[in-house]
Amino acid sequence: MTNAQRLARLRELVEQTEFLSVRQIMNEFGVSRSSAMRDLDELERQGVVLRQRGGAVLKDRAHHLTKTFEPATVEKADMHVSEKADAARKAAAQVQDGDCLFLDSGTTTAAMMKYLGQRDVTIVTPNVYLLAQVPDGFPGRVCLLGGDFDKSYLVSTGPLARKILESFWFDKAFVSANGIADGKAWANDLSVAEIKQDAMKRADRTILVTDSSKEDRKGMYAFADTEAFDELITEQNDEEREGTEE
Repeated sequence: MTNAQRLARLRELVEQTEFLSVRQIMNEFGVSRSSAMRDLDELERQGVVLRQRGGAVLKDRAHHLTKTFEPATVEKADMHVSEKADAARKAAAQVQDGDCLFLDSGTTTAAMMKYLGQRDVTIVTPNVYLLAQVPDGFPGRVCLLGGDFDKSYLVSTGPLARKILESFWFDKAFVSANGIADGKAWANDLSVAEIKQDAMKRADRTILVTDSSKEDRKGMYAFADTEAFDELITEQNDEEREGTEE
């Protein structure tokens, strides 16, 4: 297959899926990582895609992703790695020993575990992906919500997860989002959004944690106004809301 043929096929694929990862291209065409990245750079030059860390999104969908076209959690783990780490570090700095925490689904909240490794805290989470990030010797406790398992998001959802969540009250809830736009936090799945909303109702302090690539991007469901959060944290800034402290 020539380079031109491969680019034509990649264009077809990204129009079908609206997201292509470097890993997908390597597996599909048996090319090196550098070749896959050059292909995406060329598609971006042609105005077909917008490059993101780890892949590229169809340009027409760059600001409105749905669950159908969103990359899976394992693929998102390779995107915006340094930005997520910076946001996670800032968020973890808010935590004190003895806290009961809600850590939401997603790779940014999971990245917080690296910075919570010495904290004696209780973590309640629907985030199955987070379990692999728990460091050896972690002195705290991790409670995984049961329920319906979403293989793409690597998260527990549904009535059982929501019922278990009712038993907890959190000092802090660290909530993720697929997008932040029009003064709202967005999710791409209703069942995932419901868990976020339930956790926010059961916390003394709610903190939205995300990387800046989510800004100006909508999803399928607006699960909260950004004003409902006590603080917004990205790698670029942390913005505490006025009047949220008692």
